[in-house]
Amino acid sequence: MLIKAKSRNEIIHYSSENWNVGERQIDKYIAQARKLIQSEIQKNIEYDYAKAVRRYETLYQSAIDNRDYRLASSINKEIANLQGLYKIQIEHSGNIEFISNIPD
Repeated sequence: MLIKAKSRNEIIHYSSENWNVGERQIDKYIAQARKLIQSEIQKNIEYDYAKAVRRYETLYQSAIDNRDYRLASSINKEIANLQGLYKIQIEHSGNIEFISNIPD
């Protein structure tokens, strides 16, 4: 019900009608469900990185096998970018803040 964006009140109403469960017990179930949902989607950065590189390498090999060198070159650039091999020179002034889109 959480995944379907049901509110706490909707969950309480449904649960009390169908399972005769009290509000405090439902709150415990909701807390456990939230933990379960969160644990199922936590990122494994090393694995996800390796998987992305492996996919690019497979695509690269397929492009080479098909003699599509333009595509192979494009894939090679993406691999290098993913691995951080391209350096970008940035001029800045003022405060610098690090922003990451990787969840904690």
